[in-house]
Amino acid sequence: MTPMIDVVFLLLIFFVCASIGQIPESLLPTPLSSGSIDSTEQADIPKPLGEVWVKLRRVDAPEESFTRAEVNQELYADWSQLRATLRELASVAPEIPVILDIGPAVPVGDLVDIYDTCRAAGFDSVKFAASPENVAG
Repeated sequence: MTPMIDVVFLLLIFFVCASIGQIPESLLPTPLSSGSIDSTEQADIPKPLGEVWVKLRRVDAPEESFTRAEVNQELYADWSQLRATLRELASVAPEIPVILDIGPAVPVGDLVDIYDTCRAAGFDSVKFAASPENVAG
């Protein structure tokens, strides 16, 4: 009985040592055969985006002051439209970086709101733009 237990333990140690350093199967590429089905339609492949620039500027009108938002040179008067656009962009490509360019008079609440919206939308990287004169060197 003792020699059989020794053999089982040796086999166990062998299989444990042999499995160390293996690539997990979920990361291995799986080649798929093309099959015999051909499609005449062109697939809609979205063009990759470089980065998303969100600019916030404070507008002081005579009757009221408000924060104007601009995403890649497109103005947004309504914050709900801006949030919907950011969620849509994040659903397409969450790996693209979002760069927040905040004007000097923008309230911190608006900045935090847009930052939280970008993070909640699912963007992997949200950064802040800095002008060269504000960077300590």
